[in-house]
Amino acid sequence: MVRPLDTAKDARILVLEDALRRLHEMVGNRKLKLHVDYSKLGTILQQAGSLIYEVKYSYVPAPKVAELDATKKIVESVAEFRSILEEAIKTAGYRPTSLNESLCLSDVFYAFRIAEALIRKLQNYDDEPAYAVDIIVVEISQTQALPDSKNLSECRCTDGSRIWRIVTNIQGVKAGSKFACAVLPPVGMMDIVSEAMFLGGDSLPDDTPLGPIENPTSSILDQARAQVLQITKRMM
Repeated sequence: MVRPLDTAKDARILVLEDALRRLHEMVGNRKLKLHVDYSKLGTILQQAGSLIYEVKYSYVPAPKVAELDATKKIVESVAEFRSILEEAIKTAGYRPTSLNESLCLSDVFYAFRIAEALIRKLQNYDDEPAYAVDIIVVEISQTQALPDSKNLSECRCTDGSRIWRIVTNIQGVKAGSKFACAVLPPVGMMDIVSEAMFLGGDSLPDDTPLGPIENPTSSILDQARAQVLQITKRMM
């Protein structure tokens, strides 16, 4: 028998709710200096927001949550939002001109990632909070110490499909090293947007495949879980 899910406390749904909140903040405060139909984006988010409570308080097993019309419509709404925003960015040739704009844009694409992964996570993962965000393996391609910082480094990394910028206080990081990381809400640090966080503290074996990690260690899960709980505690 598949047990019902306490959807009101499930981290996957709470992280989605937080992601929608981030999109609302971008639209409500018009944080991007970009010509886009903010009214239409707001309507799309309003529709998604009206459905989140239906999902949050459904109290059915995770695979059934994935099949709910409300769940599918939320994911479709965010996909429509993304399509409109990306077309506006492409048409305008838009590039952020400040740290705040860069942070906002990274925040938006983090929210897209959360929504796009929701159904897959409900279908394929248990309710371990760490799995509410993506845990991936990246390889450092470039690293440099941050000016005016005693122990922070900026790392440019790849997961095999895109480049990530990660600010870390782990000492001795170097090009060629592989680390597990969690894709978390981006943060601005020393005029740089950090898009993820290294997990575990130690580099991984050289033959570790890039991309989604298989069988993460307890240390990796513990650190990811702690970060997810920081996100979800304000949504409960």
